[in-house]
Amino acid sequence: MILYQSSSKFIPDNLDSNSNSAKSYIIVSGQDILESIINGQIAVLDEDDLKFSEIIILSKHFLGYLDDTSCYAVEVSSSNSLLAGTKLTPMHSMLGKIPDNFFSLASRAVQIVEWYRANQFCGKCGQSTTEHSDERAMQCKCGNLIYPKISPCVIVLVTNGENLLLAHNKNFPGNFYSTLAGFIEPGETSEDALCREVFEEVNIEIENIKYYSSQSWPFPSQLMLGFHAEYKSGEINPDGIEIDKAEWFHYKKLPQVPPGKISISGRLIEDYLRRLNN
Repeated sequence: MILYQSSSKFIPDNLDSNSNSAKSYIIVSGQDILESIINGQIAVLDEDDLKFSEIIILSKHFLGYLDDTSCYAVEVSSSNSLLAGTKLTPMHSMLGKIPDNFFSLASRAVQIVEWYRANQFCGKCGQSTTEHSDERAMQCKCGNLIYPKISPCVIVLVTNGENLLLAHNKNFPGNFYSTLAGFIEPGETSEDALCREVFEEVNIEIENIKYYSSQSWPFPSQLMLGFHAEYKSGEINPDGIEIDKAEWFHYKKLPQVPPGKISISGRLIEDYLRRLNN
């Protein structure tokens, strides 16, 4: 297996123009990715590893360049034989365990494999599709091109002075709270979606929206756009459908929240606390 460092560089690309370079492989099965049991990191295979593993390949997809190798995602079935010292692990469990650059690589691998698997037939005419030779697309004889789907979502930390608005989703365990989030609807801007989602979920109006950062969230194919916003008006009233509890929490008395090393929700909270304490 190929050993990598947090300093390793991954450059995404759609076509492998360096046919003479060494190749590396990320093994994917559904939402699972091959992990090294020895170090808890992604198992990056070289060409000999893949050849002698007897792994049955369902599909193979170029991802880009990992250091000096052409890196591919290899789709396998969950019942496949694996290399000694490795196991298939849900992507969720890799959050916070692997460097950001490798989470980006794993995210790309899982999403491209899922896109390919889910688009073997045309949604317009029902015929079989094939991979386009020049770009990342599935093509049909009818002329339809199917590109990888990304679903944009907004996530926001609403604050009022030293108080943070945090909510408990009905599916969250115990006393776990997070920031508010939702999908962008057709025709909306990200700011429109933020205002709508916050009002729908907790009956609060917001203002002074400021973009913070984004995060790939491949469960299955979201791009999370993170924002800070300030309270404008309204009294908290959870919708009871997604949100069963929501409260203003003083920054010194926060409930259990997601850590920043795992999610953008945690990073939004940590960023606000850092600015309050400076």
